[in-house]
Amino acid sequence: MEANHLLHSGYFNETLRSWHGSNTLLNISQLIYPVFVTDLIPDESSEEIPNFPEQRRYGVDALTEHLAPLVKKGLKTILIFGVTANTNKTLNGAYASSKDSPVRRCLPKLRSQFPSLTLAVDLCLCAYTSHGHCGILKSDGTIDNQASIERLAEI
Repeated sequence: MEANHLLHSGYFNETLRSWHGSNTLLNISQLIYPVFVTDLIPDESSEEIPNFPEQRRYGVDALTEHLAPLVKKGLKTILIFGVTANTNKTLNGAYASSKDSPVRRCLPKLRSQFPSLTLAVDLCLCAYTSHGHCGILKSDGTIDNQASIERLAEI
């Protein structure tokens, strides 16, 4: 009889599964490549990030082009950071879950072009909030943990 089950935690993903174990040696397949996707420029463009040498922000299409040769060389995992215009920022970071955000728009493209690439997404609100903090603020300016947790769960 065939077992029907889901593996616990990260064991469903080949890359995450390879990170488990008692081995303490670090190798290139364990590295995560940070990428920055933005709506500040056209989708087919990229721009240098000032004060972050040799790093760029990418439009959705430019990111896919940039990653293609790296995946071909063996890149296994990326961590996606969203960068958006100030006009998209709100007190609760609503744009983080918008289908129009650059992160949400790039995910299906990356998944279809690179099915074996592990996609990790920065789940911090600071890039999407008008106040720049990582959570929802109370009226006194302190972080409202419960509201922040609920918002992150929505995203």
